[in-house]
Formats: sequence, C-alpha cells, structure tokens
Amino acid sequence: RTRVTAGTFCHASSGGLSARSGDTEMNEQSQMDAAFLDELRTYHEIQKWLYHEARLLDEERFEEWLALLTPDIHYWLPLRENRFRKDRRPAPTPATSASVYNEEFADLELRIKRFDTGLVWSEDPAPRLCRTISNIEVLGEVPGNDAESGLSVHSNISVLRSRRQDEENTFNAKRQDLFRKVDGRWKLARRHILATHHVFLDENVCLFF
Repeated sequence: RTRVTAGTFCHASSGGLSARSGDTEMNEQSQMDAAFLDELRTYHEIQKWLYHEARLLDEERFEEWLALLTPDIHYWLPLRENRFRKDRRPAPTPATSASVYNEEFADLELRIKRFDTGLVWSEDPAPRLCRTISNIEVLGEVPGNDAESGLSVHSNISVLRSRRQDEENTFNAKRQDLFRKVDGRWKLARRHILATHHVFLDENVCLFF
C-alpha cells in the first residue's frame, strides 16, 4: 500500500533519492494506516454498542441498559416546532423547550421502576417492539471539560411498536449522542433525540429511543 517501490530503492542506492526519504515516506504511510485502522475500530465498537442497546431495549432488559449510561447522562426528546424557513429564532434548548423527555439518570431509573408496579396499564400486556438503527456516523471527538467532552455520534432510529390486538405505530427519529470511555468501555453521556413527528399519533410515547 505504500508508494515506495522497489525501483525507488534502486534509484536511491545510486544517489538520486536518499534512503532516509524513503523511510520517512514509509513511516508517514504507516501512521496514516494506523490512524485509519483506529477509526475503523472505533466505528465498529460504536456500531456494536448501538445494536446491542437496541436489543436490550427491545427485550426490556432495562437494568442492563442503565449500566450502559454514565451517571451524568442527559436524555432529551423535545417536542418539534413547525417553523417557517424565515423564522430565525434560536433553536430550542432543554431549558426553553417543551419536552417528552428531559431526563437525568435518576429520572430514567424512576421511569423503569414504574413498570414493576403493575400500574402502567397502557404497557400491560407488554408491547412488541422492534428497533432498527441506521445512518451511523462517528463525527469525532468533542473537546471540553469532563462533563462536555466525548465522542460525537449521529444515528437514525425507527421503532415499530405493536400492542394489544391491532394497534401498531412506527416512531422515527434522529439521535445525536455523546459517548465516553469509562474503565475501557463506551458509555452514553448525552442523547438528543429529534423526532420526525410534530404530533405523536399514539396514546402515549412510553418507550426509549
């Protein structure tokens, strides 16, 4: 894969190109190859993480899912606004937007504990869920302090929910995630969910994206 050929070394030995320049070029190529492999490795790790998360949520293995999150997780699903293109108001924030989810770790934990009370009638019997993850992009490291730094990742999600006899809906959203390595393992520190729906055409949105 290097651009240094056998002919190049023959020419170098005759004085036209120094062996040092050939070594430099090979070292630069090796560094590029190593960086590329690191990117591939990171992408594969994140891809596996997202697929594993989808399966845990489909199977309602919520305690295992919580273990994938950092203690300072922020999980945000704002309600979408219909804006004209000329509307230049700032984008909504967790502090200014009406939200379906605007949660920290303890809030997510409390939502999950509700399922064990037997009082969440809308989710009993349990729905049948199938999550599909696509368009995964690892966008790179985000600099900053410990609370804001991490690996930025974009993905799309489609959730098919089937309930009772004939109730079926599909929810679609884009996700902007922030991952951090904790004890050598990736954990989710931020999730901003941007649903394609302005109005959720279902009785509730009692599910995780």
